[in-house]
Order: sequence, then structure tokens, then C-alpha cells
Amino acid sequence: MGRSTTRQEHGGALRQDTATRHLCTGVHLDTKLRVVVLRRVHNDPRHLVAPSYGFDLVPVVVHAWRAWRLQTAQDLALLGLFAAGCAVSRPAAIVVACALAFWWTCGMIVKSARVVLPLWAKEVADHWLHRVRWRSQSDELREHRRRLRLGAIACVLLALVTLMASAPAGDAFGDTMRTAGIVLAAMAVVVAGRGAAQQVCLNRMYHATSLRPAELSPRQEAISDQQSHPYVVYRRPKPQDTGTKKPEELDWDLIDGDLIPFVGSGQLVHRWLPPFTVQLLSAVGLVDAVEHRPLEEREHARAPFQPHELVKYLKKVMAPMGDESDPTALRGFTVRDRVYVAEPDVPAPAGWLRQPPSEAELNAIIDEPYGDEHHFLEFCASVAGEIVTTVFLRLTVKGRALSLYFAACALTRTPAEYHVLNAYRENDAGAVLRSALRELPFLPCRAAGTWRLVQAPGLVAGALRARKNRMLKPRRGMAIGARISVREEKSTPWEDARLDEVTIEDHVKLIEQRLLSAVQDFLEERKIDTSAFRKRADRIINTGVLNMGGKVDMRQSAVGTNAQVRQDSREPDKSSEGGHGDERQ
Repeated sequence: MGRSTTRQEHGGALRQDTATRHLCTGVHLDTKLRVVVLRRVHNDPRHLVAPSYGFDLVPVVVHAWRAWRLQTAQDLALLGLFAAGCAVSRPAAIVVACALAFWWTCGMIVKSARVVLPLWAKEVADHWLHRVRWRSQSDELREHRRRLRLGAIACVLLALVTLMASAPAGDAFGDTMRTAGIVLAAMAVVVAGRGAAQQVCLNRMYHATSLRPAELSPRQEAISDQQSHPYVVYRRPKPQDTGTKKPEELDWDLIDGDLIPFVGSGQLVHRWLPPFTVQLLSAVGLVDAVEHRPLEEREHARAPFQPHELVKYLKKVMAPMGDESDPTALRGFTVRDRVYVAEPDVPAPAGWLRQPPSEAELNAIIDEPYGDEHHFLEFCASVAGEIVTTVFLRLTVKGRALSLYFAACALTRTPAEYHVLNAYRENDAGAVLRSALRELPFLPCRAAGTWRLVQAPGLVAGALRARKNRMLKPRRGMAIGARISVREEKSTPWEDARLDEVTIEDHVKLIEQRLLSAVQDFLEERKIDTSAFRKRADRIINTGVLNMGGKVDMRQSAVGTNAQVRQDSREPDKSSEGGHGDERQ
């Protein structure tokens, strides 16, 4: 039987908005991410939103609020149940609190016991075999033994408090325990219901055709506009404090850290430094083959073209790389204009905050090599939004030469725990039941998390305040640059993304080679000598340089055959002191 080639309608990785769906899942599962999205993105109208590469931030914000409402409803219900139990029977409320604490303590004891047992067995074996022990193992065993002792003491104390709270005999004792049981059962139903409701939201999101709501709030419209706005405001790095550092401790590696203006695009992995410069000389003719002409005669007094003409030509030539009708085209390929402005250089009445720049204004920025606004051509290719490669090209004409600055940035995949819906049968009705049951063991933690209700009024007040764009009115000391990129914050660490290095380098080289060919064709059309250009272009294409994680810092290194390094130290040999190699407490 032949294998079917039909793609599923919701095939997970086949969808171009996969990264958006994974981040929407993340705000439901990751409380820290949810807080970041709500507080530092939605409720921060004084700063621009970072550009979005390979995902849409609006659905992420929508689902963050949805997850927050579910959690707040759960916390209110748990607090209300406890208050009702306290009103009916104060001893029953004490029993409920002790039962939840006892539940949590037992879980901690089980976790510590699973660590202590193998370490204790190894300690006994080391004692009988006269083996030297690592100090890290002894410290870990000692720590978990201490946790076991504290847990056992806590369980005994909680049991005593429970007995003291329900001390009255007769029917009162039975009523107290019955009331406590009803409250605990109701709390379990609330927690399980919240887990089921969360999974229903995730299932609907997974099967939805579009993630955006039908109508956007004023703040959501502002986020939608800012994430795709041509202007990007970046923050200049603070100067290093060199007074207290030795010369060998200074960091001059500009490819690392937050020293690049490409906010939200990820890690800088490749660039041309110094920039690629091409002298604007007339093409070599028959006269040049016979005799040499001096530079003054060959160079153009005025540039034979305007930089915006080359930009327009490159847009036209690069567009076929993302042709949807071509099965071999780069997926998610886009070409757009970006204008980068340093935060201190933003004018107080910035007109581009109200409306995007016109084509004439963009051309003026492109043709001005020394302005505060720097134009970049942006080429972006993404694999379902998970692996995003972005290439930036800035071209200027100055000093009677064409200067090309090329930089490539990359975003790695979202965390694997956000991909849970792509697994088998994790997005159907059975997943709803399993999600409800998975929440039950965490009932004590959910009950303890009701303290977050004190933050709810401030969060709601911030959301109401964020409906108005606070950047349109100039103010003293105004700084509007983006402070955080959600996609950058939740990208896989570079040391875990080595398998994606081939895809990233492939995209970079494909775009780089086509750009160089397009620039060469344009220069030849304008009768400009490209002999030196071709030689340098060949060297660039054949050079495979990709920085997948910054500097190489070698510490605790060992060189040689079978060399090993351990950061911890060995326990002192007790056998020479009359012992048997075991640790003395």
C-alpha cells in the first residue's frame, strides 16, 4: 500500500503559526511567562513593543489574559471555600489547613526519599569497599536527610494540631471532620475544574483556524501596529566600568551581549565586519586594456545611482525566494524596510509614532548616510516560526564608494514543554480529563497560591491605564525603546540548538549569495567595475562563519588522552586515620 501524502489540517509543525501557538500554550502553563506578558508587554504603554519575528504577539496577550482569568477565578473560589468553612466551623478550617500542609509535606518527603535511598546505598557500598567519596555526593545526602527529618517533625506537629483543633468529643468531632472533608472535596473539584477549563482553551486554540480575535482592544491594536512597525528604537549599551577591571578582564567582543540594535531578532550569528566596500569606478574598457588610467579618471564624481534605487532593485530580485507557488521557496520569507533609531536620538514629536513613513520619506532616509535614522533591508525566513533567520543589509554611498553592511540573527525553537499539544492525543476530550486529574496532586500548591489575589487590583488598574498610548505625548526624559522581547526570552539555549545550526547557516548563505549576485548585476547595469567585487564576493560565499553562542570561554579544562575535570573535591581518605573510607559526620 502506498503511503499517503495528504497533510493533516492541523499538523502541528506544518503550520506557519506554530511558534504563536506554542507561546499561547506557554502562557497557560508557565506562570512566569504569563506575568511577563501581562505586566511588561500589555501594561507598559510607555515603551514600544519589540518587533515580532515568526510569531504574532496579539494572540499571546489574549491567551495570557484568558489564563489569568482562569487562575484568578480558581484563587477566588479556593479562598471563598476556606472562608465559608471558617465561618461554619473554625476547627474545620484549621483541620483543612493542616491537611493541606500535611499533603505538601508528604510530597516533599517522598521526593527526598527517592534521592536519599540510592545515595545511602552508595554510601554503604563505599564504606564496605573502601572507596573514596565525592564531597558533592555527601553534601547532597546530608541535605536530603535534613529535609526528611524536618518533614517528619512537621507531619507529627500537624497531626497534633489537627487533634487539638478537633478535641471536642462526641458529635462535634464528627461534624468537624465532615465539614473539613466537604471543604477539601470542594477545593479539589475547583482545582480539577480549572485544569479541565484550561485544557479546553488549549484544545480550541490548537484547532482554531485563526488565533486573532474578531475585534481588538485599543491596546491590542497598538501592540499589533508596533510589532510590525518599520521604525525600531534600540537602546545603546551602557559604557563598561573599566576603572576597577584589569586589562585582561575587559570585554571587547562586540558580537556578544546586548550591543546590537536588532531588537527581537535573536542572537547575532554572522556579519561582515568591516563592511563590504566597492569603489564606484567605471567599467574596464578597451582603452584600459592597452594603458592604465588613473583613479581620478575612472571614478565617478557623482554616484551613478541613488541608494534607494539599489534598495528597490534588491526587493524585486529577492522577492521570488518566497514565492508561494514555488515548492522549493523559503518558507515564511519576507522582505521589508526597517529604520533603526537609538533611544536618545528619537525626536520629541516623533511623527512616525502616529503613522508609518511614506515611500518618499523612506527614500530620503536611505539616501542619507550620516543621519540618526539607519535604514536596513530585512530578509526573514522561518521554519513554522520556530527557527527564524533574519538578515539585515544596510547600504550607503559615501566617499565615492558603496558600503554594504550585512548582519544575520537567528531565533531558536520555543521550549519543548510548550509543544505538549503536538503529542498524540493531547488535544482531544481525553486530554481534558487527564488535565483535571493532573491538577489534584498540586492542590496544596494551588491553595497556597491564592496570595496572588493581592496583585490582581494592580494588574487590572494597569490594564485600564494601558488603553491610552502614553508615547504620543512628549515628556522630559522620555525613553520609549523596547525593554523585552517575549520570543527572545523563551528561546532554546544555544548550547541545546546545535542541530538547528545547519538550517540557520543554510538560510544565511542562500540569502547572502543571492544578495551578492543581485548587487553585482545592478552595478554592471550601471557600468561600474565589478572585478574586485567578484573576488571579494567569492571569498565571502566560501567562508563558513557562524557564531552559535558567543565567546568560547575555557575554564576547568583538561587536555590530553583520557583527561577529566571535576569541579568538586574528594572526601579526605579516612583509611589512613584508622577508618574505612567512610565519611565522619
